Amino acid sequence: MYILPSIGLQYIYVSLFEKYPNDTLVTYMPKILGKFFGTITSILYILYFMYIAARDLRDYIELLLTDVMAFMPPYVIYICLISIVIYGIYEGFENIARIAGMGIVVFIIFLIIESALLLITHHAINPKNFLPIMENGLIDIIKKGWPLITFPYGETVVFSMLYCYVNQPEKVKITAYVSIITEGILLSIINILFIISLGAKYASRTLFPHIVAMRLIKFGGFINRFDILVIILMLYAAFFKISVLLYVAILGTTQLFKLKSEKVLIVPFGISICIISALIARNYPEHIKLGLDFTVKYIHIPIQIIIPFITLIIYFIKSWIYKGTTIKS
Repeated sequence: MYILPSIGLQYIYVSLFEKYPNDTLVTYMPKILGKFFGTITSILYILYFMYIAARDLRDYIELLLTDVMAFMPPYVIYICLISIVIYGIYEGFENIARIAGMGIVVFIIFLIIESALLLITHHAINPKNFLPIMENGLIDIIKKGWPLITFPYGETVVFSMLYCYVNQPEKVKITAYVSIITEGILLSIINILFIISLGAKYASRTLFPHIVAMRLIKFGGFINRFDILVIILMLYAAFFKISVLLYVAILGTTQLFKLKSEKVLIVPFGISICIISALIARNYPEHIKLGLDFTVKYIHIPIQIIIPFITLIIYFIKSWIYKGTTIKS
């Protein structure tokens, strides 16, 4: 349902890139909005990328503390995770991108296997859990589900920092659209699995429904504890996502303030997101509540939707005034 508005967001992001194919989001904002407002906006995006990286880091720290390392001091896990991310960025973003490419294939294969095993596990699923469909009507679904536009789809605004570096920029638009559609299909399949195995109410209340659902898998007397593989895969995804967010924050800062090297910022920025992550909420329920309410309304919507939309409108107005020429300042 939310794929169509999410494609609309991609249209905005890609359109801005097409106007400035050699610029990142941080460098074309001052050209469209003017030096003062553009610089402030660029700084907001840098802070946004760091904030989301910190939130994601907190998510995976809580996952490990809850399900794997209950007695491990949190700071030890913070140091381990952020050290891996820092090392990956030091080695070069190209290597991270290659790892991500392999990860997509692994994720799809894993999804097929886990779906098959869950379906053939005795008493693991109950199709009646899927009923009633749209019990309170379509309007109620839209009211409760609209934040899905901002997470995960809207977070793809981060790629506006990377589009200008791709080898085939002419394929950016179609790739962005196909990615959103694919993501929507995969998320739909995963959510259906959660509902038919756990029930809608329990799946929506549990902190990590994917892990709980995979614990139901028991096949042949020797295939069980499939949740361990889920945790490994989630940590793999965490490394990639946090690395991308941290890298683009560093890249944006380097470009905005015309620094000579990105590497001098890697460790300070890594430490910063650890501190933000630890201080962002007193506990995990508070962290989740903050993410579903305040973050969506007052951070995601302005950064992902309002600012890009207004920026594109301003570009079109300026282009019309200047007879369609590319706005350079």
